Amino acid sequence: MQPTDELWFDNQTSIDLIEEKLKAAGQDLKRLTLLNQAFLISGRLNDLSLTNLKELVVPSLYYFDSAEGWSFLHNLTKLETLVAEYTEAKESILQGLCQAPWWQSLRHLELKLASLKDGELWKNLWTNRSLDLQVLCLFFLSGSLTSTVLSSKLKSLEYLILGTELGDKFLFKLSTLDLPALTDLDLSYSSVTEAATLEFLKGDKPGLPKLARVRKRFFSEKPSESRDWDGSQVGWTDEELSDREMQERFFEGTGLRVLPANEQLNIRGQMLSRLRPIERPKHK
Repeated sequence: MQPTDELWFDNQTSIDLIEEKLKAAGQDLKRLTLLNQAFLISGRLNDLSLTNLKELVVPSLYYFDSAEGWSFLHNLTKLETLVAEYTEAKESILQGLCQAPWWQSLRHLELKLASLKDGELWKNLWTNRSLDLQVLCLFFLSGSLTSTVLSSKLKSLEYLILGTELGDKFLFKLSTLDLPALTDLDLSYSSVTEAATLEFLKGDKPGLPKLARVRKRFFSEKPSESRDWDGSQVGWTDEELSDREMQERFFEGTGLRVLPANEQLNIRGQMLSRLRPIERPKHK
């Protein structure tokens, strides 16, 4: 079996075949997407040496929450990209991330952390730490939890996605933070009112000198009919404005453009969706 630098496995692949291919790839492996829960639960991955791995995509950090699992992760000293779809934010998870030798050198991080509390471990991950992140995607955070994240030094951060209960006051604070490289900001998964978003778009943003594109969902004042599969009316829904409509109504005169929707995030969770690190939407 020829070595390869990239492998992708879902739940349809046998765990014996996964182990065979991982062993064959060995130190040549740079990118790994491992969605096979049976293999992750088996612990076989922890016995392998994949020290040249730069990208790891998994459904959850839960599968590594053991001494052996964290030892495997901590040995990935060249890791630059980490994607974990859903993880219960236990103290052991946060402790494992705090101790990871690659934490400050990650370039791309996507985490969905459920039941997270703003304790010392969360603060230790971020506060006053210099991080190399260029892409950061975080879900299930409050405004205060997100503020803790942004208390770190993120001089290289270019693309930020926040799926959180931010609250309106957060945007004012964001505009004053020191994020010199931030170009694209996606708030479409965040609970921020239209009024607060408009104030942010039109106001001064001294800490965001390179901000060029923002995404937030805006809706028409006129609801549209919602119909069932057979065409029968089942109610009314708010119709989301198109990018062109948002640009004309809310972005003109702000110096900003509408950030196109990230279709990778929109289809995640669908059975046929091939999980992979998100990419920045291209300019239209």
